Amino acid sequence: MSNQVKKIRTSRPPATPEGFIGKPEVALLLNKTVRTVDNWMARRIVPYYKMGRCVRFRWSEIEAHLQANHRVNSIPMAARRRRSATRRRVQFPDKQE
Repeated sequence: MSNQVKKIRTSRPPATPEGFIGKPEVALLLNKTVRTVDNWMARRIVPYYKMGRCVRFRWSEIEAHLQANHRVNSIPMAARRRRSATRRRVQFPDKQE
C-alpha cells in the first residue's frame, strides 16, 4: 500500500454515508486517481459541492449517479472488431445529378 493511501486512512476519520468526503477519499473508494476525479468533476460525471476553495462529495449521491449512468459493454471484443471492419468497407453509391 502506498504511503499516500496510508496517510489518508490514518489522518482522517472514516466518512459516514451521509457525511461529506473529499477528493482523496472518493479517488480511494473508486480506485482511481485524484486527477481522474478532477477530470470527472470538469466533465460533470460526478456530483460535487464546492464551498469556497473546498470541494466535497456525498458518497451516496456518487453511488446513485454512477448506478443511473453506468454503461456495460455487452458486445465481445472480437465482434466489435468485425463490426468496425465491416463498417469501413461500406461504400455509398455515386451521386446522380
